[in-house]
Amino acid sequence: MRHVLATALLCTSTTLAYAEADHSAIALATLREVIRPGYAALAEQAAALNDKVGSLCREPSASSLEASRAAFAAAVRAWSKVEILRFGPITEGNRYERLFYWPDPKGLGQRQIQAALAGRDEAVTLPDALPGKSVALQGLPALEYLLFGDGAETLSAPAGDGAFRCAFALAVAVNIDRIAKSVVEDWREGSRYDKAFLSPGPEDSIYRAPKEVTLDLFKSFTSGIELVRDQKLAKPLGAAATEAKPRLASFWRSGLSLANAAGNLEGVRALFKSGFAQVVAKDAPGVESSILFDLDHAIDVLSGIDEPMAKVVQDAASRDKIEALRVSLKSAAQTAADAISRGAGLAFGFNAMDGD
Repeated sequence: MRHVLATALLCTSTTLAYAEADHSAIALATLREVIRPGYAALAEQAAALNDKVGSLCREPSASSLEASRAAFAAAVRAWSKVEILRFGPITEGNRYERLFYWPDPKGLGQRQIQAALAGRDEAVTLPDALPGKSVALQGLPALEYLLFGDGAETLSAPAGDGAFRCAFALAVAVNIDRIAKSVVEDWREGSRYDKAFLSPGPEDSIYRAPKEVTLDLFKSFTSGIELVRDQKLAKPLGAAATEAKPRLASFWRSGLSLANAAGNLEGVRALFKSGFAQVVAKDAPGVESSILFDLDHAIDVLSGIDEPMAKVVQDAASRDKIEALRVSLKSAAQTAADAISRGAGLAFGFNAMDGD
C-alpha cells in the first residue's frame, strides 16, 4: 500500500520538475545533517536519563529526583527534534509509539500506569518484560507521570511506596535508552536503512526510487508543522480561554509542552535547511529566507514563554502570540510546500499523519 500511494503521487509530477531536483543529494544531506545527529543526541540524552533514574533508585533524595527530572527534560528536548521523522527504523516494532504514546485524549496511559502501581505489577519493573506490556507504559509520557505525576514525591523518600514506583521508572528509562540506541544502530553506515535511503532500487522493500525518499522527507516537513499548529497548540488553547484544555498538551505535567513544540519546529527547520531550502531557492529565489524567518520567529516565541500550559492558555498576551505564530506557520507551510512540490516534482496534500 505504501508504494502504491507513493507511486501515484510521483506519477503526477512533471518531467521538468523531476530533472531539477537532486533527490540523492537531498537524502545524503538530510541523513548526515539531521537524521544521524538527531538520533545520536537522543541516544546520548536517553543514556544520561537512564543513569540519573538509576541513581535516584539507589539513593533516593530530593536532589536525585531533581536530577532525574532535569535529565528527563533534556531527553524530551532531544526527542522533540526527531519526533517529526515518521519513517525509517523508528517505525519498526512500534518503536515510535513505545517512545511517545501521544495524543492520549482519554487518559488511557494514566489509567494503565495507575493500575500498574496500585496492583504492583512486577512486569513493569523488569526491563526485559516491559516491552511486552502496553505501549502506554513504556515511553516518555509514562516516565513523565512517574517523575512528575500524583505520588511522584515518594521517589525522594528512602523508604515506602517510592521503591516500586522507582523500579517502574527505571525500567521505562532503560526501555527508552534501548530504543534510542537501536534506532541509531539501524541508521549506521552500511545498514539496511542506510543503503535503502541513499541507494534505493526497484527491488528494495523500503524505497524503490530516490524520489520516494524525498517524498518521506516532504511529508515529515509538512506534517511536522501541522502537528505543532493543530495538535500541540490549537487543541490545548481552544477557541477561547474558557474553552481551553491544557491537559491535551504534550508533557503538561513537566511543564515542557511549549519546549516540545519548539523542538518539533527546530526539527522542521533542520529538515528544511538540509535539503529543501536549495529546492525552494531554485524555484523561487528569496522565498527560502522568508520561510526560515517564520520558523525562527515561531521557535523564538515558543521558547520565550516560560510558563506551564495551564497558565499560558489563560494569559491573553500569550494566547495572542501563539495565535499569531500559528497564522504565520500556516502561510510558511503552504508557501514552502508549493515550492518544494514544484521544485522536487512531488504532489502536495499528503502527509504522514494520514497514515500509510
